[in-house]
Amino acid sequence: MAANATGPSLWGEAESSVVAEVVVEVEAPDLLTTYSYRVPADLTAVVQVGSCVHVPFGGREVLGYVLEVGHSPIIAGIQLREIAGVIEGALTFSPEQAAIAHWLHRYTLCPMLHAVRCIVPAAFGARIRTVARLSGTTVDLNRVRSANQLKIMQVLLELNGEAELEELKRRFGDGDRFSSAYLSVRNKRLVEEHRELIRASTSPRRIVTYELNPAADDEEDLARLSAGAKVVNWLREKEQTLSSDEDPQNDHRYSRAELMEGAGVSVAVIHNLVKKGWLLRRVEESFRKPETYTHRPAARPELTADQCSAVKTLKAAVDAHEFRRILLYGVTASGKTEVYLGAIEKALEVSGGALMMVPEIALTTQLVDAFVRRFGGRTAVLHSRLSEGERFDEWRRIQSGAAPVVVGARSAVFAPLPNVRLIILDEEHEPSYKQEASPRYHAHRVAEERARRNRAVLLLGSATPSIESFHAAQTGDIELITMSSRVAGRMLPKVELIDLRDEFSQHPTLFSQRLDEEIQARIGTGNQIILLLNRRGFAPLILCRACGTVCRCPNCEVALALHRENRQLRCHHCDYVEKPPDVCPRCGDVHIGAFGTGTERVEHEVRSRYPEARVLRLDRDSTTRKGAHAQIVRTFYQGDADILIGTQMVAKGLDFPNVTLVGVVSADTSLHMPDFRAAERTFQLLTQVAGRAGRGEQPGLVIVQSFSPDHYALQAAKNHDYRRFYTQEIAFREELAYPPFSRLANLVSQDETASKASDRSYRLAEALRRTLPDTVTLIGPAPAPFARLRGYYRWRIALRVSASQADQLPRWIEDALTYLEPSDRQQLIVDIDPFNMA
Repeated sequence: MAANATGPSLWGEAESSVVAEVVVEVEAPDLLTTYSYRVPADLTAVVQVGSCVHVPFGGREVLGYVLEVGHSPIIAGIQLREIAGVIEGALTFSPEQAAIAHWLHRYTLCPMLHAVRCIVPAAFGARIRTVARLSGTTVDLNRVRSANQLKIMQVLLELNGEAELEELKRRFGDGDRFSSAYLSVRNKRLVEEHRELIRASTSPRRIVTYELNPAADDEEDLARLSAGAKVVNWLREKEQTLSSDEDPQNDHRYSRAELMEGAGVSVAVIHNLVKKGWLLRRVEESFRKPETYTHRPAARPELTADQCSAVKTLKAAVDAHEFRRILLYGVTASGKTEVYLGAIEKALEVSGGALMMVPEIALTTQLVDAFVRRFGGRTAVLHSRLSEGERFDEWRRIQSGAAPVVVGARSAVFAPLPNVRLIILDEEHEPSYKQEASPRYHAHRVAEERARRNRAVLLLGSATPSIESFHAAQTGDIELITMSSRVAGRMLPKVELIDLRDEFSQHPTLFSQRLDEEIQARIGTGNQIILLLNRRGFAPLILCRACGTVCRCPNCEVALALHRENRQLRCHHCDYVEKPPDVCPRCGDVHIGAFGTGTERVEHEVRSRYPEARVLRLDRDSTTRKGAHAQIVRTFYQGDADILIGTQMVAKGLDFPNVTLVGVVSADTSLHMPDFRAAERTFQLLTQVAGRAGRGEQPGLVIVQSFSPDHYALQAAKNHDYRRFYTQEIAFREELAYPPFSRLANLVSQDETASKASDRSYRLAEALRRTLPDTVTLIGPAPAPFARLRGYYRWRIALRVSASQADQLPRWIEDALTYLEPSDRQQLIVDIDPFNMA
């Protein structure tokens, strides 16, 4: 809307002007969705949807992104402010991406700026730097009347007469007094303010390459260049020996360093060859590569009957250029990746793009290796562990069409891929596809919307589909493709349940006797082992055995986990850290120690019991360093480790042919959580990790330890019986009206004061009762399961609406929010379709 307009609303008769709707990069309460700005005549040719611009806003210049451009009649008495300029070189977005941002704003009720940052991440933009500069060549301090004004002048003098405004404010030290003093020296014209455009730290990287000049053929001249001849001959040998298994993107161009090292010459020799015409010198852009992947083409495996049928169906769907939703339900190791590759080949054949999404960064390593072997340099990678430069380059390669195949984690769903024909969500059931910060979207919903707008195929793949997706397939809302057998006729692994109640009564230990025997039998044989425990750290808490005191986070109502590697107690919610005490902080007793088990403790136990074993650990703590995911996965794949210990990261989609034993240290960590999806998540995790065993020539064995071995989720996982689990779970969901028979929303009021959080929650409840129909169930207000998190007290309201009214829920909530003050709305978290009700 035209929020920056003033004056009466009278239509004039003058000609129309070009107006842009701009979302401004400003974090403040109660902003409008967009603001209207007039496009000056000299910018009408360059301002378009997706342009990054700078505009006047609130007495300063800020960055903004254009979401709409159109002609608007000039209104008498109303004058719109003009766009100040377009940011050259900034990444832009397409009209399709702009439409997705609008949709995301409506679906999640997030600020429009947060939605736009998804399609153009903030790191890519530029910023406007405000510089304070002393006026003139001399400074008249006699005109300074206060100590605060004098301090500003003195700071500027120390900084050679100018400073960025934020730096000046920091050096001044008192924010409240700074504002008035700074305004006074500006009004007295002692200080001038200038604004400069600062580009993002990322920019295109350019390199110099050399290649043989095909027109140079004077062999006599070459013979006179003894050192130069070494370079030419080295290049000719490289051309002749370049075999088909090398990078198909190689175009016989080499850097100066490569020539100097390969031919053993100095830089002067290379310069002389260029001068004499034997070498061509080129300055070209070089894209930063996120990983070093092999371009060696792989032999295509012979497809099973199930794979052939699935590929045929998917190719026909892609070719039809219609919006289709398809669930690919295939048991573990049934060869879903080959099916994905076949469908992507069809998308490329019709000049389209394909987006392949995975739930964990750890999965990108093996998957991208396979994709690069099939599609070469046309593959791009997007995930949060890329450097800014790598992400910048990958984004531009995708946007230009140079990389029509994109592999990435959750945020990759917003990749600027033109002409999308296929979107794949591998392991579609995974909760990590849900974003837990604003905007709180589910990648499944975003992918569905993109597929609908592009008339593309949305393919959901899983061995353990979400209850919602499988129910949709059973009711005919989406198509179903089933792959019921493993490739090469391999058998699913045998699963054994170990009752820890019996085990602990005999000899309480981390590993049951059965699991211990199987581990020992495999060490040194070339067979590999995966051990799963979905809890990181050494222990989830430390406790005093004398008085029962548990060390807790001062910011959150949770226990601090012990991380013994770096001797820390750490909060897994706010990252608060302190040293573990030697004595109880309450009673002074020395009998205070770790209780429970995490992956660090499992690793410690394994190294103690099996000193000859080579051990790796894959969890969030072991993968903080860039590239650590890929290094651990590749090391294990190459057989350079015997045992891989990890959290759920080890359960998802990884393919290790030599793994013949999987041990689940405790299946109870997720089974008894206060969450209606607890049984589903446990079944999925057990089935997925079990699927890592027996993928090669040797049969697999899975040993699951639990205090609840009779639970229906564990029994179904033991028998690899998804349909049995689904039948029991869907009956439970229908009886209690949980999804897919309803839609949920979680609304959390948070504040540094408990009473303010609860009072606001009650005001919200009253507003909701004014807008919600009687068919919506309102639960609460009540303290949230995590009543205090990151220093904020939290109260929660849950909403449940029938599936038939599900699409109306965001609008009803939005209507209710209009009854609250802006300060109240700022302290609310609105989560549509939550995966975490805590």
